[in-house]
Amino acid sequence: MGERICMNEDHKYRLIFEEWMDKTDDGFIIIDAEGVIKDINDNYCKFLHEAKEHVIGKPIGEIISTTSMYEVLRSRHRGDGANGVYFQPYLLNSNSDDKNGENKEATYAIANRFCIFDEYGNLIGAAAQMKFKQRTMSMASKIFMEEVKYYKEAYQNCTFSGSGFDKLIGNNPKLVELKKKGSKIAKTDFPVLITGETGTGKEVFAKSLHLESDRRDKPLININCGAIPSELLESELFGYEEGAFTGAKKGGKIGKFQLADGGTIFLDEIGDMPLSLQVKLLRTLQEREIEKIGGTQPIPIDVRVISATRQNLQEMMKQGTFREDLYYRLNVISFEMIPLRERVDDILLYANYFLEQLNKKYKTKIILSDEVKNCLREYSWPGNVRELNNVLSSAYASCDKFMIGVTDLPTPIVSKKSNNPQKGYGHKRLGDIVDDYEAAIIREALHRHQNNIKSAAEELQIERSLLYKKMKQYNIIVERMIN
Repeated sequence: MGERICMNEDHKYRLIFEEWMDKTDDGFIIIDAEGVIKDINDNYCKFLHEAKEHVIGKPIGEIISTTSMYEVLRSRHRGDGANGVYFQPYLLNSNSDDKNGENKEATYAIANRFCIFDEYGNLIGAAAQMKFKQRTMSMASKIFMEEVKYYKEAYQNCTFSGSGFDKLIGNNPKLVELKKKGSKIAKTDFPVLITGETGTGKEVFAKSLHLESDRRDKPLININCGAIPSELLESELFGYEEGAFTGAKKGGKIGKFQLADGGTIFLDEIGDMPLSLQVKLLRTLQEREIEKIGGTQPIPIDVRVISATRQNLQEMMKQGTFREDLYYRLNVISFEMIPLRERVDDILLYANYFLEQLNKKYKTKIILSDEVKNCLREYSWPGNVRELNNVLSSAYASCDKFMIGVTDLPTPIVSKKSNNPQKGYGHKRLGDIVDDYEAAIIREALHRHQNNIKSAAEELQIERSLLYKKMKQYNIIVERMIN
């Protein structure tokens, strides 16, 4: 009896909820965790010019092409203030037969979108409430125009202004050709394989390809195949259905390929992908569709694939650790990133760029000493641009004056220079070597004393006039000199 009363109570409240949904001036729509519409009220259907029976059971993206609900699902937002503005041309005169938009006016509506969770914290769907009352229209219009203004300004201030390849700094001829080829290939949908040592900018290059492509307004989804345990990588890439395995979330999971639909997926460190998963990836590339773990129906996808690796895939194929057929699927177009040691003239360009970013962020005017510049140019940079960035950040943090000196650099970089006589002094006369050493000592003394000539001369135990003479001899120029 108690159970029947409970069911009657549930039914009663369901009727009240449905009555309220249909009587309110607002529009309501509810979707499940996969984006399928489960409920919608009459007012929202009227706004969409769609019949309820046509809408329910359809993916929301099929009904509203500009929907933000997929982003809401991905964000797992709980509804604490993520108000957005919904904008759509809306035919106010319902008797008009015009299909070209001439008699349409822009209708704005305030939207509140949020995710729905069960009692265990599992995502089970999302809902949206649309405010259609006339008095909200002017408010929504104002918010919409402010949003447009904000994004225009954000776009103008975007780091990737102009060409997507602007982030690849350098004038090295090989790099210039690489960027030129990249800009051309970006306009196509061919799979791209980027090879190169760690820290050479493979991810930046992949992002540049996406930003210069026709898919730039769609998602760029990155996944590092070497950073995720092999037993989890399949579910991350392809997703899974509810109940696919023990511990699977209610509602299942959307994989990276599905999230990248219409855009680009970047498979970093593809050489670390297990052989067992390479087979499934190959099928995905061939059929242009995915199948979730535990799924029975293939899901078509439209994705451009860019992959990258620091490993020698051809050698791995010989060893049987990388599939040959997958290699040729991925390697339609290839780019090999150039190590920094082969771009010596670009080292200081990067160093100055990184230092400029730090000065801008922390409102300082720190510069590099000449000796530091020499050390940076002569170091081999096994970690490439990433290592250079880390070294500059560390030196900047250690520097307590207005100039970064060799004492602020890591020992390996300084010792690499001082302990490599063949590279630095192999073809120099003894007198020139002594001059170089003396000039370095003078620069360091000036640095330690913030270019105070008197203090530097006292430390070196020479007269100021002699110090000036030697500074002129070694072309040591400082920003300001203190006597």
